Parts: sequence; C-alpha cells; structure tokens
Amino acid sequence: MSDEHGPSEADAGARQRRSPAFIALSLFAFVFLVMLSVYATIPAKEHKTPPPPDPIAQSIQDLQTSLHQAVDQLKALQQTVSSDQSETKQLSDQISALSGKLEALQRSFASAQQAPITALPTDPARLKRLAR
Repeated sequence: MSDEHGPSEADAGARQRRSPAFIALSLFAFVFLVMLSVYATIPAKEHKTPPPPDPIAQSIQDLQTSLHQAVDQLKALQQTVSSDQSETKQLSDQISALSGKLEALQRSFASAQQAPITALPTDPARLKRLAR
C-alpha cells in the first residue's frame, strides 16, 4: 500500500535527514568540477627564452653607455684644467712678485753704482791739494 500512496514514511524521513547534507555535498562537488574545468581551460604559460635583443635597441644602449663614459671623462678633464688654471695663477703671482723684487734690486744696484761717481770730496783742504 505504500506504493500506491507514494513513498513510505521511512523513505521520507531518510530523505529529510539526508537532504541538507546531500545538497551541500552535491553543491560542493559541482563547485569543485566548475573550478576544475575553468582551471583546465586556462592555457598554460610556456616558458619561452627571451627573444634576442633588438640590434637597434642594443646600439642605443651602447651609445648611451659611451655617452656616460664621455661625460665622466669630460668632467675629470674639466677638474684637471681648473686645477691647472689655479696653479698657473699662483705661479704667475709668484713671478710678478719676484719681478718686482728684481726691479727693486736693479734700481738699488744702479743707484749704488752712481752714488760714488757723483759724490766728490768737497773738503777744502783736499781741493787745495788737488789744485797744486
């Protein structure tokens, strides 16, 4: 009789007890299968070797490197020239000072040579002796 009126009460009770767990487990399995299928459709990244560098890009990079080296060398050269200019100025100042001292010595030497020639004895007794 239970077949005519539908499922028995024992079957209905078992379905009610299993129903939420069964639904949860079924839902979990469904989500898992969906995630697995999505993961399977994502193409795997191939580990490719990097392509050889573009010759134009490599040339530009080489030129930039050369330019940086040239700038560094020019800065070093500029510092050397600046240092040499300051040293040259010091030496020029020293030469000017020595030239001034040399001129002063030459004037004093010339005046020392001229002094005995212009200084004649003006002693009257000596003048009488020279006159005789």
